[in-house]
Amino acid sequence: MRILRLLYAAKTAIFRTVPLMRDVRVPFALKAVAVVIALGVISPIDIFGDIPVLGAFDDAALLTLLCLWFVNAAAKHVEPIPVRKRPGSTLAVR
Repeated sequence: MRILRLLYAAKTAIFRTVPLMRDVRVPFALKAVAVVIALGVISPIDIFGDIPVLGAFDDAALLTLLCLWFVNAAAKHVEPIPVRKRPGSTLAVR
C-alpha cells in the first residue's frame, strides 16, 4: 500500500512540475537549481550506467525525487487562491 501511495504522489508531482516551472511566483533560483540537478541526473556520466536495468531505473527514481522536492519547495511560494463564501450561501466563490 505504501508503494502505491508513493507512486501516486510521484505521478502527481511530475504533472505539477511543468506548471510550477512556468509560474512567475516561483523564484528563478529555485527553478535553476532544479534544472541543474536534472541535467546532472541525466548526464552521461553515471555510477550505475553500465548495468542494463539499474542504469535507467536510478535516473528515473532520482528525477522523481527531484520532482517531489521541487513541487514541495515551489508550493511554499505559490499562495493558494482565497476562497470566500457569499453570505447565506453554501457555495464558495473564487
